[in-house]
Amino acid sequence: MAEPNPQPVQEESAPQPVQVKGGGVMGPIVAAIIIVAGIAAIVRVMVIPALKDDGAKLPTEVSAKGNGGAAKGGESTTGDALSNLTLYDLGEPILVNIKGESGKVLSAKVSFMIKTSGSVVLEGDSKTLLDTKVNDFKPMLVDAARNYLARIKEDDLELEEFHKSELKRRLNEKFETIRNSGGGIDEIINQNPVQYVLLPSFTAQ
Repeated sequence: MAEPNPQPVQEESAPQPVQVKGGGVMGPIVAAIIIVAGIAAIVRVMVIPALKDDGAKLPTEVSAKGNGGAAKGGESTTGDALSNLTLYDLGEPILVNIKGESGKVLSAKVSFMIKTSGSVVLEGDSKTLLDTKVNDFKPMLVDAARNYLARIKEDDLELEEFHKSELKRRLNEKFETIRNSGGGIDEIINQNPVQYVLLPSFTAQ
């Protein structure tokens, strides 16, 4: 009886190394270096020159609002474009009832910027005169602002830029009375001297 052919002994093959796709750890490192270099280039080319540019300053309106409306009467602004503007405020926030069914109360602090006439330098006697006139007629200016704010409806609370425009118009109407009050104030400010109205706080509760 013939014996079956013996099967050849097969040697176990060594396990093949598992290849990880994606280039190993070097791929993410190179990508990170490229991203950092790109950000650095943007900062060097765009951000740093903008910060060094004198004309790239925050507008006075934004600055005043960002400081919580801490605008003091008679505080002159700086910068060539704003050198003849002077910032005042109407004092404590004005409180009025809002027209609507919610029964909310509007609290609005009102500030404004006055432009002086031509090349008038607001200092010494001229500054004292303007400060005095604004202070003397402040109750009239507050009443003008309050009369407008009391007309605001609940649905119109979000129209802040429109409210600034209306307050500017009404304040300028009152400044015509101030200009006619004598003392040389008409030589310091022209008609419609209020250039900007700011609302450092404008909240309804």
